[in-house]
Amino acid sequence: MDPTRAHEDAETVAGFLRGDEQAIARVDAWISGAASPFRRRLAGDWHDLLQEARIEILRLLRRSSWRGEARLKTYVWQVVGHTCLDVMRKQKRRPPLEPVDPESPLASPDPSPLDNVLGADAQRLLLAALNAVPADCRELWGHILSGLSYQQISARMGVAEGALRVRAHRCRKRAIEALGSNAEPLRAAEG
Repeated sequence: MDPTRAHEDAETVAGFLRGDEQAIARVDAWISGAASPFRRRLAGDWHDLLQEARIEILRLLRRSSWRGEARLKTYVWQVVGHTCLDVMRKQKRRPPLEPVDPESPLASPDPSPLDNVLGADAQRLLLAALNAVPADCRELWGHILSGLSYQQISARMGVAEGALRVRAHRCRKRAIEALGSNAEPLRAAEG
């Protein structure tokens, strides 16, 4: 091999081992080029393969496996080719994934501990917000939740339907403000 090329390859190896960006970019380009014929067959494992090849080359170069008898690029291509074949063999041994039935029940129908904590916290915030709004808002929401129309509610409460809609809007606005003010102490306690 030409001494100039041997020197360039030795510098590339030294740069790759010490983390030199240019050397890493050069070796990465060789890895991608060597693995490109396998890209379709490796599909979802493509990025994992590239990482495995980088690790294997790094491991071999640290052990001084490359003796300089051939160009470094040729050596990298051989290592990547073998790595690709190994990954394809692993794919064949891997059992096929069974499709997940969206209707299948979860392992446990009970909520997770985190869901329990978050649910209790949300319930506490809602109760605090409900207590912060006036009693007429709570009464109005009770009628709405029972399924009554605005016309029926206005007849029961003795308020014009238009005024009732405005009141419902203002009550919603107050509840949102109350929720926001109740969430602030929670955020301060978490932080």
